[in-house]
Amino acid sequence: MAATDVHIALRDGSTARVRPVVPGDAPALRDFLAGLSENSRWLRYFTLGVDLDAAAQRAAAGDRPEGYGLIVTTGADDRVVAHAVFEVERPERAEIAFAVADEMQGRGLATVLLAHLAQIASARGIEEFTATVLPENRRMISVFRESGFRVRVHASPDGIEVEFPTELGDDALVRFEDRDRVAAVAAVERIVRPRSVAVVGASRRPDSFGGLTFAHALAAGFRGELYPVNPNVDFIGSRQASPSVLETPGHVDLAIVAVPAETVPSVAHDCAQAGVAGLVVITAGFAEAGAEGEARLAALLDACRAGGMRLVGPNCMGVVNTDPEVRLSATFARADVPAGTVGFASQSGAFGAAAIDGVTRRGIGLSTFVSFGDKADLSSNDWLQYWEQDRATSVVALYLESFGNPRKFGRVARRVARAKPVLAIKAGRTSPGARRASSHTGALLAATDTAVDALFASAGVIRCDGLDDLLDAAALLAEQPLPRGGRVGIVANARGPAVVCGDACADAGLEVVCSVQLGTTETLERFRAAVEAVDADAVIAIFVEHIRADAEEAAEALAATRLDAPLLAVFMTPGPLPEVLRGAAKIPAFAAPEAAARALGRAVAYVRWRESAPPEPAPLEDVDPDTAAAVLARALAHGGGWLGPEDVEALLRAYGVWFIDQRRADSPAAAARAAAGLGGTVALKAVVPDLIHKARAGAVRLHLHGQGAIRRAANELHERFGDLDGYVVQRMAEPGVEMLVGVLADERFGPVVACAAGGEAVQEIADVQVRLAPIAPEQAIEMIGGLRTAALLQRAGADIDALADMIVRVAALADAHPAIAELDCNPVIASPRGALAVDARVRVAPPAVQPPFPALGR
Repeated sequence: MAATDVHIALRDGSTARVRPVVPGDAPALRDFLAGLSENSRWLRYFTLGVDLDAAAQRAAAGDRPEGYGLIVTTGADDRVVAHAVFEVERPERAEIAFAVADEMQGRGLATVLLAHLAQIASARGIEEFTATVLPENRRMISVFRESGFRVRVHASPDGIEVEFPTELGDDALVRFEDRDRVAAVAAVERIVRPRSVAVVGASRRPDSFGGLTFAHALAAGFRGELYPVNPNVDFIGSRQASPSVLETPGHVDLAIVAVPAETVPSVAHDCAQAGVAGLVVITAGFAEAGAEGEARLAALLDACRAGGMRLVGPNCMGVVNTDPEVRLSATFARADVPAGTVGFASQSGAFGAAAIDGVTRRGIGLSTFVSFGDKADLSSNDWLQYWEQDRATSVVALYLESFGNPRKFGRVARRVARAKPVLAIKAGRTSPGARRASSHTGALLAATDTAVDALFASAGVIRCDGLDDLLDAAALLAEQPLPRGGRVGIVANARGPAVVCGDACADAGLEVVCSVQLGTTETLERFRAAVEAVDADAVIAIFVEHIRADAEEAAEALAATRLDAPLLAVFMTPGPLPEVLRGAAKIPAFAAPEAAARALGRAVAYVRWRESAPPEPAPLEDVDPDTAAAVLARALAHGGGWLGPEDVEALLRAYGVWFIDQRRADSPAAAARAAAGLGGTVALKAVVPDLIHKARAGAVRLHLHGQGAIRRAANELHERFGDLDGYVVQRMAEPGVEMLVGVLADERFGPVVACAAGGEAVQEIADVQVRLAPIAPEQAIEMIGGLRTAALLQRAGADIDALADMIVRVAALADAHPAIAELDCNPVIASPRGALAVDARVRVAPPAVQPPFPALGR
C-alpha cells in the first residue's frame, strides 16, 4: 500500500500534514515529547520518568514488519504536533497509541490518525486494534467511542482496555464525513466572514485589479477593518497604506492578493508569518502558465500549508458575502452585488461576472459568491458543505469546468439537494475514460460526458444548459414556493404565445391542465382573476402589451394576485421587464414563454427527485464476493484483458445475475454434444478474440436444431474465422425486449452504470440512462422509466422489477471490484418471466490507486 502523505483540514478550518514517520524524525519527535505537558506525557506513557531520547528513537522506528507510525506536522519547519503508532502483537492484532500536542488537542488529529492507521493495518491483514488507556484519560476514550468503529471496552489491572476492528464500517465513514463537513465549513468561514481584510496590491489606479478590488470593498461598506497594502504609496484615497501585510495597524484575517505573479509566493509567506487565516489570490500566471506557473503554484501552496491558511484561487475574481453583518465585496467585478438567497460559485471569472450582472437584471440576489479560479485548495465540495448549513442560502448555483473529487461531490451534493436545490452548468463534454472504451457500453457512452450526467442524476443536481437557463431556474426557486407537481395552467391575452408555451411545457416534461386565453379587450382585473382561478401546481401568466394596458399596469395586477402555487410571468413587450415584479412580490419575469416553461421544468425535476430520492443502497446479502474476486485475481495475474466465457458467467452468477444456460465446446463435435445436452433449439457462437459485435460480424448462428445442423454451423464458423478459441452453445432465449445493462469504469467518477435499448443497433438507437454505482432499486426503476424503450417494455409485459434487480446487481459487482474496467450484458432479454443475460463481456484491468483515506480528500 502507498505511504500516507497528505494535507488534511482540521476542525477549525486550518491544515496540517500527515506522513509516515522515518528514523530521521527522531530529533523532532524528541522536541515534540519534551513539549508535552506532564499530564499528556503521563496519559501517553503511564509515567513521568520516561526517557525522552529513547522514546523518540522508538517512535521514529518507521515502517517495519512489526509496526507502523505516523506523524502530523505544521508550519514551514514541519514541526511535529502529533504522533500515532501501532505495534503488532500477533499477525491479526496490533496495539495502537497516540500523543497530541496540548495546544492541538480538540482539533480532530487523533481521529484522523486513527482512520489512516486503521486503513494501513487492514491492508496488512491486521483485523483488530487494541489500546490500554488510563481511566482518567477520558478524552482518548471519547476519541475511540466517537470514531464510529465498533468499540468494546472492559477493565483490567492496567487500566481500560479498548478493542475494535480495523475495517472502516459505515458508522465510521459517517463520522469521518461529519468531521470533514465541520472542517469545510470552518475553512470557508475564514474566507467569507473575516473581521479584517487586507488588499495586497491596492492601488490608486482605477483600472488595476488591486485598485478596483479595494474600491469595491470600500464602497460595499465592509463591516470590519480594511487595510490597503502597497509599499509604493502612503495613502490610497483616505486610507493609509501599509508597506506589507506584516505592518498593518491591526491583525489581518483575510488577504486579497492582486500583485504580479512572481511576487505572490513571497506575499503568501508574509501572510503566513502574520497569522492570516485565508487568502484570495486574484493574480493569474499559475496553472495556465506552463512549468514556471506550476512552480509558482507549488510555492504558493507550500506557503499556505506552512501557515495553515486556506486559499481561494489563484487566477480568480474574488469573493462576496452580502450578509448585512459582513458586507464583503472582495472582487474587481462590482461593489453593488445585490443581496439575496442564491449561493453562486464559478470556476470561470468571466462567467462569474456575467452571472452577477444577470442576477442584478433579474432582480434576484446572492447570499455569497466565489470565483474558484485554479481551485488549488478550496473547491466546490467545501462551498457546498458551507451552503448546506448556511441559513441565508436557499438555492445553490454552480458553474464547473472540472471536479477535484467527483465521488465526494456526489455524496455532498446529494446531501445538500435533499434540503435545497442545487443547479449546475458543467462545461466540457468529453470523458477520457469513455474514449478508451471498446465494449457496447463504452461505445454508447463515449460520445458525451455521460459520467457527469450520471453524477448529477444520482445526486439530484439539476443540470442547466447555459447561464440564462441557470439564472432563470434560480430566480424561480429562490422567489416562489416549490411546485407540488408538474400540472401547469397557462393564462394569456394572446393565442400564439399560449400555444408556444404549451409546446414548451410538454418539452420540459410538464402537463398543461388548462390554458385560458383572454381577449385583448379584457381588463387587468379579469386577467388577475383568471390567474387566481387556475387550479394547477403552477401558473404561467403571459401578457402581450396592447393599447388598453401597459406592462407596468399588468405587472401590478400580477403582484396583487394570491396563489398557493408558483407564479411565473411572461411579458412579451418592448423595453425592460417590469420593475414592480422585483419588489416585495418577487415574481420571476421572462421575455419569452419558452424560458418560463424551461425554468418551471427545472423546478419540477428537482421536486420529483427530492420526493423519490431513495436512501443509500443497502448491501446485497445473497452475493459471493470471494468467488468474484478470485476470477478477477486470476485475470489480473495474466495481465488482465477480456475474460473468457466461463469466467464471465462465473463472475455474473457470483452476484446473482441470471445468465442463459450455455455450454463451452472446443470442437464442432463437442458443440454438437453440448447442444444435445441442452436440448431443444440452440444458438451457436464463435469465440473470437477481441470481437465485440458478434452478430454483425457473422459469428452467431441462431435457431439450430439437431447435432448435424450444429456441426455444419460450427465448421462454417471455423472456415470463416480461422483458429477459434472454441464455441459457446446456448439455449435459445424466449422472445422479449432486447436491453443492455453495462458498466464503464471512469478513472475519477468510478463505475458508470448504463441501462439502454440493446441488441446490435444499440449505438444507433442511443436510448440510454446512466447513474453512478452503487444503485438502489428505486434508482434502477427510475432509469428504466426514463428510456424511450419503457413503452415497449410495458407493451411486452416485461418484468421491470427483474430488469431493475439486474441493474442493481451489476452496479454492486462493479462497485465492489474496481478491477472491472468494462462490463457489457447485451442483449438482456426482458420478458414477463424475468430478465436474462444472453451475451456478456468483461474487461479486467488493474484499478487506479486509491488515496489512503478517500473521505479526507477534496
